[in-house]
Amino acid sequence: MYKKLLFGTCLTEYCEHIFNFALNLATENKAKLWIYHGLGRLNASEDEIIEKIKEGERRVAEAYKNKLRSRGFTDYMINISNGDEVSEMCKLAKNAGMDAIIIGTSTSTPLEAGEGSTNASLGDKVSEILLKAPCSVIVVPPSLLPGLAQG
Repeated sequence: MYKKLLFGTCLTEYCEHIFNFALNLATENKAKLWIYHGLGRLNASEDEIIEKIKEGERRVAEAYKNKLRSRGFTDYMINISNGDEVSEMCKLAKNAGMDAIIIGTSTSTPLEAGEGSTNASLGDKVSEILLKAPCSVIVVPPSLLPGLAQG
């Protein structure tokens, strides 16, 4: 049984079905859901970084709050960070005692023309999270047709 879940998003259309999976899993387990979005290493002043983090929070809220609200799900947090996304996500998972990290296979188009589902790459960040995560990692396969990823 999961009590704390961490969903990593890149805020692209390919994260929609991963979010649906994470929300369903959190609902079924009555778990708290952390929604994480990394900004990468920003080369900016402290004030600019704070503003970019606030903008990231607004973007994540815009992307997911309506779906959370429509499902009556209120036990969630939004986390935005400056720094290496994998390190920051793993640090959050460790510090918050996450039971699992939920991520997709890649941030690029799920299947390129002529590519089969058996030879698609996981992507560098996913591979690194699998090696460094302090908890279980649930990798959600791509939605072959993004429009079908309804929750």
